[in-house]
Amino acid sequence: MQFLKSLFCVQGLDNRSRFFAICGAVYLVFIMLTSAFTGKAIISLAILALFTSILVLTSLRRLKDAKLNKNWLLVPNVIFVLTALIIIFSEYSSSYYLLIISAFCLAVLLTYPSVNNKNSAPLNYILGYCGPVDMSEYQQITHQGKQAKFRIEPTLACDNAANLNNDDQAVLSIDETTSPYDKNEQRIDLGEIIRLKLVNNKKAQLAIAIILTIALVSVCASWLMKYLSNNEQVQTVQESNKVTKSTQNILERKHYLAMPDNFSLFLSQHQGIIINWQADEVSTPLLWSQLSAQGDNSCQQISFNKGKPIRTLKVQVENNTTVANGVYNNYFASFSPLDSRALIQALAFRGSFSLCGYNFSLKGSQAALGKHKQYTDWVEY
Repeated sequence: MQFLKSLFCVQGLDNRSRFFAICGAVYLVFIMLTSAFTGKAIISLAILALFTSILVLTSLRRLKDAKLNKNWLLVPNVIFVLTALIIIFSEYSSSYYLLIISAFCLAVLLTYPSVNNKNSAPLNYILGYCGPVDMSEYQQITHQGKQAKFRIEPTLACDNAANLNNDDQAVLSIDETTSPYDKNEQRIDLGEIIRLKLVNNKKAQLAIAIILTIALVSVCASWLMKYLSNNEQVQTVQESNKVTKSTQNILERKHYLAMPDNFSLFLSQHQGIIINWQADEVSTPLLWSQLSAQGDNSCQQISFNKGKPIRTLKVQVENNTTVANGVYNNYFASFSPLDSRALIQALAFRGSFSLCGYNFSLKGSQAALGKHKQYTDWVEY
């Protein structure tokens, strides 16, 4: 519990080891959770708010520990938030590479050592933390481990401790009060060396800038490629839908049957009757459509000399088309498959019909229908 409190402490200090561990854990867990909750923006935003507060507070403690200006707190954390928002809302896996930029900005803080006032006592870091949160329980565990590891065997030369000179006692007192983190940083300050090398080496700075630029350009390029591919897929689907709709609207004409009074019959692929006849050329290709209820009212239905009329689905005109080895201006009246039996019965046993202002005789139609196996089954005596 105390360790969790130390993560949200404002007044304390974090040395380089603790700061590196916290930042690394935040980045790793953030990547795992956001990838697991892809498409769930609310959960991802809640995770982002939690991890951002942890990063901001550990950065603040690191700046205090290194005696640096607090303005350095803004840039790395703002970049992290912006990158995280891009990852959450873009849902592109390549967006995770942008975290390299914010991680590099935070890594700059690792190059600065802890700074203690010369006139004050050495700071006591416990798990890399020094502050108002009581972390003594972790210090006891650490001390017990050290005592077990470095147990001092009893010797007979007990009086030698009294013969230590003042310089030796001073060294012992410094070793007892200085934390292992401080002694390591005093011996070899690798971070300081790296930072100074980068500051004084323009080629290294240029190389880092090139690496970051390549990462940014590659991510943007992958976004562009995915965006273009998605657009192509959408266009392909739309075009296929258009083709499907157009093919659905086109009725196949098969099983041609010539009738006695200059008209003929076809069957569609849905077993709907199509009546065809030749007439004058017209400028309107669609004379009537039941779907839109617009067009020539005389084409709404086929009327017989007796009995009920039957509604048409549509009547269209094709100028200069070939039907039965001749090029004509052809009218095609299409009917519902549900009316096929009733329509064939009427054509077989009625005397005449009218459609679109044209009149046709049905004399001899019964014999013509009986000769074609596709239509004779609908003729009931």
